[in-house]
Amino acid sequence: MEYRPLDITVISANGLKNFLLFFRMKVYVVVKLINGKSVVEKKTHASRGRNPKWNHRMKFPVEDSAINTTNLLFVLRQRRFWGDKDIGEVSIPVRELVDLDTRSGTSEHVVDYQVKTVRGKSVGTFTFSHQFIEKPFPARDSTGTSGSNHPPGPAYMINQQGMPSYQSSYSTTPQGYVNYPGAGYGNGWYPQTTPPGGYAYPPPQQMGYNQRR
Repeated sequence: MEYRPLDITVISANGLKNFLLFFRMKVYVVVKLINGKSVVEKKTHASRGRNPKWNHRMKFPVEDSAINTTNLLFVLRQRRFWGDKDIGEVSIPVRELVDLDTRSGTSEHVVDYQVKTVRGKSVGTFTFSHQFIEKPFPARDSTGTSGSNHPPGPAYMINQQGMPSYQSSYSTTPQGYVNYPGAGYGNGWYPQTTPPGGYAYPPPQQMGYNQRR
């Protein structure tokens, strides 16, 4: 499942209706990214006056496969002592924002929309900016899996005392060692030396088998 980051900056509003006739209004914005039953919600701080300014930046993850069914909803609310009240809202299909990015090609878009009540009455103007940024996914190799900078894990070696030790899988045959198959852990590495008297060490016996007498 891939996502496209959407940057939103809630900038300002103008000409909002004040429900508190004798007090200066305080307004904040609730921003929702809605796709069916999935809702991601964030909100701004409160700003005073009928022409509030927020310049509040936020980011949302937009699922690539659900762009055509996802909406962006801005709800402007007035803070009150006995319960906050909705002033109006702006609802925009995410597809509309994607198409605007595709047509213009600029990095960030500042747009204005009418704030409307649930009955469709205009109660002011809302301004915000939006921008889709590059998807931050790791590069994939030819097998379709994510690439890695970690080297392969170590491989086993058998030392002269018969105990396992580690050898990097990047190394070739260790200097001074010979490879004898069937040494218990797979192919074993043994030192290629000759003891005093000119007799070489015999190859190691295979482990797990009874020897004939």
